[in-house]
Amino acid sequence: MVARIGTVLAVFGLMVGTLAPDVAAMWLEGGLGPALGRGASLLGFKDEEQRSPHYLCTLSVRKYFSSFTSYEFPNPFAPFQNPLSRLEFPIDQWFLGADVRYSARWWALAIDGAVNVSRESQPMMQDSDWEDDARPGQKTVFSESKCRLNRGALLDVKLSLPSPIDLWLDARPVVGYRQQYFYFTTYDGFQSDIRGNRMPLPGDGIEFEQTFYHIYVGADCFLEFNGARLLNALPKGRLAVQADYAAVIATNEDLHLLRSGERITREKSSGYCWRLGLRALFWRMSDLTVGFEGDFKRIVTTGSHSLTNGPLGIDFSFGGSKIWSDQAWIGVIAESKF
Repeated sequence: MVARIGTVLAVFGLMVGTLAPDVAAMWLEGGLGPALGRGASLLGFKDEEQRSPHYLCTLSVRKYFSSFTSYEFPNPFAPFQNPLSRLEFPIDQWFLGADVRYSARWWALAIDGAVNVSRESQPMMQDSDWEDDARPGQKTVFSESKCRLNRGALLDVKLSLPSPIDLWLDARPVVGYRQQYFYFTTYDGFQSDIRGNRMPLPGDGIEFEQTFYHIYVGADCFLEFNGARLLNALPKGRLAVQADYAAVIATNEDLHLLRSGERITREKSSGYCWRLGLRALFWRMSDLTVGFEGDFKRIVTTGSHSLTNGPLGIDFSFGGSKIWSDQAWIGVIAESKF
């Protein structure tokens, strides 16, 4: 994990250190530079007011879709099924978000946070097992359960640094820290197995907590445009795109409420996340600007798995666990400058 973080920081240093201003000058001497003019936008409008120091406060309502977080682990004993068990938790809740940003002429600091305001998931949580040692590739047990997200939270602190290139869009290197927390409870499930046995799983079944810690580098790109140059009905607007790559540490804790004793599994893993975000602001009303935003993350980590059950005297650990999560959401935002 230390090596992965070092690699990410090295890439960031390369981004900042190797892009010299004379590269921008060379680009402006040919290609699109003379046609657009230094600092001009693609559509002939660039809000120079955005370059002056200011604060921005943004409120957003976000809806997750086609999103999940999952983990699996292998059998540490022969015949070493991989996976032995897999659990998949859906994420489709509504979140309320807010961020505060201070923007100087060539750098910005932003703090973004979001919490869930709905709990119930429409998709079901799925739990699969491969327990037949004679047929290790055959899924033998499958269950689906209702799922609620008791608590979900996101914190993101980001520093945008000076850009060495001033072209028709404002592109800035970024470095940041992101933390995500999910706490699920499954309930009222139904289980079936390969032999045709079926049984209900009434009440709460699993309590699952998961935390992701990200250290990331990437780029913010901003583009001001004047839609009226293309069509009179189109407003002026501002697009912001962020792409980043993160080194990630993930932790899980899973309490099986329907098992004997106090059966807890835990995972500690490390890996990566790539993320793409888009924000489009179009409608300006006095000091308030309204628009849309969207975001997608893919997280993949691998590491250790432990199983403890104090009342039954069980406590052992092994490697080979995998945690992965796809997270997509769209939202409506309102931004105020002061």
